[in-house]
Amino acid sequence: MKRSLLICLGIAAALIVHAAIPAVPNLGNARIVVLANNLENYYIHPNDGRGDFTEDQIAAKTTKIAEVMVASEADVLAFCEVEAKPDVLTHLAQAMNIEAGEEGLYVAVYDGIDVDWDSYYNNNIKAGFIYRSDKVQPYMSNYQATNVTYYKNTMRIQAWEELATGERFTLSMNHFKAMSDDAAKNKRVDNATWLMSGLSNSSKVKDPDILIMGDLNAQMDESCITIIENGGYEEQLLRFDENAYSYIYKGTHELIDHAFANETMAAQITGAAVWHTNTSQSYSQRYSDHDAVMVGLRLGEDEPIDPSDIDGIDASVPAVQKIIRHGQLIIIRSGVEYTITGQRL
Repeated sequence: MKRSLLICLGIAAALIVHAAIPAVPNLGNARIVVLANNLENYYIHPNDGRGDFTEDQIAAKTTKIAEVMVASEADVLAFCEVEAKPDVLTHLAQAMNIEAGEEGLYVAVYDGIDVDWDSYYNNNIKAGFIYRSDKVQPYMSNYQATNVTYYKNTMRIQAWEELATGERFTLSMNHFKAMSDDAAKNKRVDNATWLMSGLSNSSKVKDPDILIMGDLNAQMDESCITIIENGGYEEQLLRFDENAYSYIYKGTHELIDHAFANETMAAQITGAAVWHTNTSQSYSQRYSDHDAVMVGLRLGEDEPIDPSDIDGIDASVPAVQKIIRHGQLIIIRSGVEYTITGQRL
């Protein structure tokens, strides 16, 4: 949540109605899909935090989130602005299993975070993870990027292992300080500084291929983003779409939810996009004020993917293998698969 009034949150939860889910973005020939989303104060305990939602409001929001997340077919799902209790993401994962019709398919990562409402910090939210147990598994423990009291739960690091290949990568999910005043901007500089420090700590980072995602509450011209870029990370959403946005404030489209990758991680990314799950919907159809951000990975690749190649492969070129998978034309060149968009059979 950014600038909206808290009183609106309960209203929004009560008014969530069913709506068609937007088409999932094309992420190329990914084997693993990572999704990150600010869930705008996802609480499951009534009267335990921001908004003080009723049980009916909580159930409506949970159902909507589960429906959208299952439709994404993402393998690693990272969330922020979630109630800092150990059972919250387990509750959401179970709702996703019900939606998918398969018990145990989605599993929440245990992080041990259990925070009561803190009137001084006005905060008991966290970042956390859910994953598809048939595709990936957490590699080692869940770590905090900083020891700073009021951010250690909102800046989390988790390494992942692809079951089919044994390949790994590190995912950093974050929620930086909100608001647009100078004090908040300075705190985001602190967030970025702590994050770079945490990601340089080999005891927390279990694989050198690093993906930074989350609601950083900052557009590209802010100092906190410069710190991340100077740390060797490139914004992947803008790499694939120079007009990407994830949030609308007073009619202005903003990219404040991000996906940064270091060089070795970027070489394994097949696509990145904002999935307009909320900004494209009416207020009563949203589960959050932020869109989901998605990144496609093909772990083990060592050549950077040119975004223009994904849609531009000529299927008539000799020595290129063609296959059909789930009705989609796939082109294989030099062992690399490309999905040909717009050619469903």
